[in-house]
Amino acid sequence: MTYNQIIKQLTTTLSSHLLIKTVKNATVVEWLNRDSQPVFPVCCFSVNNGTFNPGREQTYSIQFFFLDKSGAEAEFEPDVISDQISTAYDVIEKLRNDGNDWYIDDAVNFNLISDKYEDYLAGCELTINFTTQSDFDGCNFPS
Repeated sequence: MTYNQIIKQLTTTLSSHLLIKTVKNATVVEWLNRDSQPVFPVCCFSVNNGTFNPGREQTYSIQFFFLDKSGAEAEFEPDVISDQISTAYDVIEKLRNDGNDWYIDDAVNFNLISDKYEDYLAGCELTINFTTQSDFDGCNFPS
């Protein structure tokens, strides 16, 4: 799969979840600076880096943020964090079991976000490694 194919498939998968209202292919700081007020809950993702492995295999390291507003003084923070962890888990299982052209890490660690960003946002952050096969090998070298 190519970088563009991965971005499109992730956007489609994330947009299909009923509890995600906005999907952004951007870091949290980028969309907070660009958008005046996105519709929450939001999931943003960003390809951080990758590796070229033997046998046409490529690995992309993708960071996800699942966020929602937690109230004027973060009074709903435990509920918001719980909901966002559940949403992240749903997405992970769909990415693992939906017949995609990739496989992901067996164990995915997450970090809780609490009042880290403006607007009393809460949720979770995680990074998943996606491993896929390139469509091209050394025999397809353009010359």
